[in-house]
Order: sequence, then structure tokens, then C-alpha cells
Amino acid sequence: MDSHEKTRPVALEAYDSMAEAYAAEIEKNPRSMHYERPAILDLLPDVSGRRVLDAGCGPGVMVDWLLAHEANVVGVDASANMIKLARERVGDAAVLHQADLEQSMPFLADSSFDVIVCLGTLGYIRDWVALFREFHRVLAEPGCVVFSVGHPCSEYTLNDTDDYFSTELREYTWRGLGAPIVVPCYRRPFSHMINSIIRAGFCLEGLVEPVPTDDFAKVKPEEYAKLMRRARLLCMRVRKQGGEL
Repeated sequence: MDSHEKTRPVALEAYDSMAEAYAAEIEKNPRSMHYERPAILDLLPDVSGRRVLDAGCGPGVMVDWLLAHEANVVGVDASANMIKLARERVGDAAVLHQADLEQSMPFLADSSFDVIVCLGTLGYIRDWVALFREFHRVLAEPGCVVFSVGHPCSEYTLNDTDDYFSTELREYTWRGLGAPIVVPCYRRPFSHMINSIIRAGFCLEGLVEPVPTDDFAKVKPEEYAKLMRRARLLCMRVRKQGGEL
């Protein structure tokens, strides 16, 4: 497929359909509040006065946090319903764009950000090299990207596949947001993740395989016990370098 050919973003229909339920759930969901977010916040630099892009901003929860910490924020999401909810949440305090991260983003200027945050979105992106090259373009040097993604080991063991080394589009059924929702998502090997980042001109600065906080145990003790033994999430901070390979 030509790199400029427009395609429907993976999981767009699912996220549009569950936007309201997702927004209501995300701030009380223990995996978000007591597992993913603490790891991301540990990797984030000081954002006060910084220009921050929230890539895959959803209903604006992280946008709101960044604004509260005095960042200048732009949010991008493919889902019109998610962008609507984010606008309702933060008003005009942040600039929000509906756009597909699989495509170039000419509305974002070169070297216009200091930090990019990308929570749980990279699993819906087939071509990491192209996206990280776009991140490289819009970041000022030495800008960084902080992101979370499903752990490649758990993604492999949870799927009915015998080929760890391929990049595959799989389907997951989400429950707890009303009717069950089928959400397609890519799984890929760890080497593909790291090599894509390097090819796009980044170096790895930090990597966390998070464990849940003690507050998680108070809400869901059985799931807490599982997450203390099994890696389900991978969080990284990567830094822009001078060129691409």
C-alpha cells in the first residue's frame, strides 16, 4: 500500500461507539489510575511551560493533567467522539485536532513540541517507523516521547498465535463498558518496537515494566496479585537525536 493512501484507522469504530462509557470509566479504572499512569508520570520530565503533544488524547484525561501542570497542550485523536468529549472537558485551554496518527500531520509545525505523550495508542498503529519519524519532525531537539504499549510477552501469550516474530492484527473483546466491544489491535515483537524507534532517529532513555501500586490492591486484590507476577504493560521514554537511519 502506498504510504499516502488513506485507510480507516484501526479501532476507530470501536472507540467512537464506546466514547461516553470509556470517558466515564477511565478515571476510576485501577489499571489506568494505579498501574499505567504512575509509570508514565515517573518517565515524564517537568512539563511546566513546555509544549506537549498528547498523541491519541482520547477524552482528554491526560490533556487535563498536563494543563493542570502548566503545559501548553495540543491533543490529537482519530475519534470525533473522543475529541468532542475532550473539548467538553478542557474547553479552549488546549488545541485539539481530529486526525489519524497513521498519516502525516501537516497542521503541526516542525520542531513545535518539547514532549510527546502517547498512552495506549501505539497498539493501533501498524507503521511505527512512519509515526516516530513524524514525532521526530515535530519535536524540538532534544525533545522526548513518553509512551505506553502492551507488553510484547503478554500480548504473545494472550493471543492464539505461534509466531512471536510477526506483526499481527488481533482482536480483543472489551467488557465492562456496556455491551462487549471488539477492539482490533496490533501485536509485535520487542525487537520491532526498539528497531522502529531507532530507525526514526530516537535513542532509548528509560524503560519501565510497571507493577501496580498499593492502591490497586485495595480495589482489585486478585488482579493486583496477577500484575505483580506478570508483565502486561511496557512504558518508555525515547529522546530525539540528530538524524534518521
